[in-house]
Amino acid sequence: MKNYFKNLQTLLIVVLVVVILLMRNCSGESAPVEPVIITNVEVKYDTIPKYVPEYVPKLITKVEYVHDTVVKTQPIDTVAILKNYFATYVYEDRQELDSLNITIKDSVTQNKIISRSIAYDLIYPTTTITKEIYLNNREFYYGLNLNGKSDQLNYLGGSLLYRTKSKQIYSVGLGVNQNMEPVISAGLYWKIGK
Repeated sequence: MKNYFKNLQTLLIVVLVVVILLMRNCSGESAPVEPVIITNVEVKYDTIPKYVPEYVPKLITKVEYVHDTVVKTQPIDTVAILKNYFATYVYEDRQELDSLNITIKDSVTQNKIISRSIAYDLIYPTTTITKEIYLNNREFYYGLNLNGKSDQLNYLGGSLLYRTKSKQIYSVGLGVNQNMEPVISAGLYWKIGK
């Protein structure tokens, strides 16, 4: 019976020490909780199409060529020449530059440019920044504990850990020693550094 009271006295001392430590840590100002911020940066290249209205060029200078003599070596097909003269030809030129693609279309008939259209695609980078904020939540952990020497097992038990928002950890454990007597353990942990 005397041994029972001795174990109870030791248990009460351990419980009182844990209560004193908990009261000391719970009272007063606590350190501000710093959230964990994860920043994701995503760059997308958007194509901005732009169409310029059609432009009809105006004649500025006309250069005429005068023939002195006509040498007839083959028969001249006037219908084919007129058909070619009155036909409309569309020429397209595409220039692909670094971040700009330009397409120029010219329509030519009767030896004149009758219309011109310009279209371009501007490839413009768009940066999207998203921030995800994770507050330090309260968390619970559980696990097993083994203590002993190389030839003997001194303690076998489980424990429960609680982490607060201010990153302090409290633990309570229950197990048995080598004589199969119950053992209660408690602990308090602080984070080192940031």
